[in-house]
Amino acid sequence: MLYDKFIRLVEDHAEELTKEWIKEIKSNPSTAGYRNVEDAILGARIFDVYRRLGEWVINADPNDPKTAEHFIKLGRERAIEKLKNSEVIYALILARVVLWRYIVEHEVITSSIELHQSLEFYQKVNNFFDKAAYFVAVGFENINKEDQEKLKKEDFVGKAVQGVTGWFIKQK
Repeated sequence: MLYDKFIRLVEDHAEELTKEWIKEIKSNPSTAGYRNVEDAILGARIFDVYRRLGEWVINADPNDPKTAEHFIKLGRERAIEKLKNSEVIYALILARVVLWRYIVEHEVITSSIELHQSLEFYQKVNNFFDKAAYFVAVGFENINKEDQEKLKKEDFVGKAVQGVTGWFIKQK
């Protein structure tokens, strides 16, 4: 399947994707807060995002609460690091842009059937990054212990995953 081809491309060229993303992050005025973060730390962070994307696409689970919990935690961590919420969300947008640009430039799509499948894959990629951005914002908003306890008590992650999934998958 074409999804496997895309995922292998990302895995096989992770170093190139990482370098390109770091270059984008460090030079983009919308992500200025990242300029003082070491390349090795940024590399580990983007590798984790791409790995989670691959797992999420392969598992085909739009209700994955682990993904939501991870990005909420990531949002909290970046808030503690004093990065701006807008910078973190834009860093995710750039991760998606770098990934898709790389796929297109490497001419993985060779037929009309693959073009159709690639559009489905692109939709999945967008869904993943949209959810990641939403949950990062939730993490930024809930950095206090009291807020975290309230989220747990109200089963926020479960309810939010269901709600966000509703944006992308029409229930009949």
